[in-house]
Amino acid sequence: MDDILGSARATLQPFLKVSNLTDLYNAYTTIPTEYALVGHCLFLAALAPEFKHRFLVHFWITFLAGFGGGVITSILMMDPVKAPINILANNSLGVTWFICWWLIVYSPYNIVGRIHSMPPVKMITKLCLTFLRAKLIINRVELAVVLFPGVIAAPLILGTLAGSGGKLLVDAIRYHWGGLQGPAEASVPTFVWRSAALAAGGYWVASKYTNLLTSQEAAAIVITVLLIHSVLSDLFGSDVTDFTYPVAKIAHALSLVPLPTETALPAASKAAKKSALSQPPVKSARQQAPAHAAGSSLKQSHQPQPSTSTVSSQSKAGALETAPVKPAASGKNVVIKADSSNVKSGKKQESKKTK
Repeated sequence: MDDILGSARATLQPFLKVSNLTDLYNAYTTIPTEYALVGHCLFLAALAPEFKHRFLVHFWITFLAGFGGGVITSILMMDPVKAPINILANNSLGVTWFICWWLIVYSPYNIVGRIHSMPPVKMITKLCLTFLRAKLIINRVELAVVLFPGVIAAPLILGTLAGSGGKLLVDAIRYHWGGLQGPAEASVPTFVWRSAALAAGGYWVASKYTNLLTSQEAAAIVITVLLIHSVLSDLFGSDVTDFTYPVAKIAHALSLVPLPTETALPAASKAAKKSALSQPPVKSARQQAPAHAAGSSLKQSHQPQPSTSTVSSQSKAGALETAPVKPAASGKNVVIKADSSNVKSGKKQESKKTK
């Protein structure tokens, strides 16, 4: 405990002597990376609680949420010396991540998870995450300028992916499994993508393209702005403190590119809606019943009426068929009665012929 308090005092002392942006950046460099990494991992492990019953899925989803930007940019840079994949480069990151993940998710009686859920503790771990995220964006812009000299797209793309690649990966995985609530980051960019793009673009323009500021001064501004937003978003909400939305709105208005919305219909649903509107309306069963009855009555009226003799003969035959038969003692008597009636009818027909 004394060591932690001593390191905290040593970390705060440089901030008390800050007089310019360069001093502020030097004060940021005195923050122990190990402690920032612990807070970073604790905050990430508390994400995606719906996947806790699937330990492997939860382990990798939460890992990619915080370290996915570094993994993507390392793969794109193709330089394992200057930009190695973080979890494969050293043991400290992998061990720290595993211990923090287990403590948050599976500690006995959820002791660590309950302590981390307290607002002051959660605010500190979120600051650690924001601090490392800002440092990664700056690092990727610097490496892109060195590895791809003279290329404008390299620092902008790699810096933006460094700060938003984790969210892009996790949203893609959630969408594939049907567990994504709302639109994905790639379809409707939020503060995560916009802040990464502004940080990468602002740092590159200020320190590399125009040389208005030194690299240390520009880095101090980027880190400070993101840290202030992290604190204010916890106090007042993310929607109120989102400073990137007005900038995005102005950029879309000047470029005539519409802002993506959550209620936009996909192409398939629009085509289905147009085809449904072009088809004639289908009548319900109640509306079709009177028309069907009228058509059947008209058909019956057009059919030729049978003669009276045929009607009478048909009625007699129907009466004989439908007349109730008294139960007989045996089946033989019934057969004999039916034969005698047939004989009588045959004699009547012969007498009519002779007449």
